[in-house]
Amino acid sequence: MNITSEGPSTIHDDDTSSLIEAASQAGPVERAALEEEVVRRHLGLARHLAGRYAGRGVDREDLVQVANFALVKSIRGFHHDRGEFVPFATVTILGEIKKYFRDHCWGVRPPRRIQQLQADITAASERLLQADGHMPGVPEIAAELGVDAADVSEAMAARGCFSPTSLDQPVRDGGQPLGETMRFDETTYDFIDDWVTVGPLCEGLGDDERELLRLRFVEDKTQQEIADLVGVSQMQVSRRLSKLLEQLREKATVTEGVRRVA
Repeated sequence: MNITSEGPSTIHDDDTSSLIEAASQAGPVERAALEEEVVRRHLGLARHLAGRYAGRGVDREDLVQVANFALVKSIRGFHHDRGEFVPFATVTILGEIKKYFRDHCWGVRPPRRIQQLQADITAASERLLQADGHMPGVPEIAAELGVDAADVSEAMAARGCFSPTSLDQPVRDGGQPLGETMRFDETTYDFIDDWVTVGPLCEGLGDDERELLRLRFVEDKTQQEIADLVGVSQMQVSRRLSKLLEQLREKATVTEGVRRVA
């Protein structure tokens, strides 16, 4: 069946149901011809519905193809006792487009809760826009959905996950790339490197030894402060730390030697 051609949206819903019913009872050749006639009549509807989701990081023609195939699906799933065809096809097409976004179009996939809330926000925004004549804000949408405004803001902020902004994109015409304007603390990488190195070395330590290391190197307490906390002398803390660090150095040397041999 050819569903790539375009045509005007000439919809005759009064006899569409009859065509579909006849197709369900016809042989393969006649069925294909009848279904193609229904498709031809409703291509404009499919393209219109696909256009509602344009500009969200997905090529418009890809959305049209999804809508067209959903149109075929709606024809083959429609029964005359379900009412008119156009409302049934509309629901089917929109459902397939949303499913396509959900399954294939995330540049960065947020939690399922955020994905569902985004769909609810879109529907609520359309309802409020039609009712009040202006684009609703976060508080109005939150009230309409009965959720926290913070959740609505989070979901709206994640809409860029469909098409994340490139770090190579200039901040303005002729300006420097976005990535070059971002600042970060390079010492974080040093911390990660240290953590990856020291973590395995501490696996065999007792609780007292771990606590001693935490107080000294995580909370950055002095030996005297540690001594006051645990109820020993500063000299005892110094000796225990020296012995413990020497053990860790020896273990690290052995581990590094094994890695080089491997």
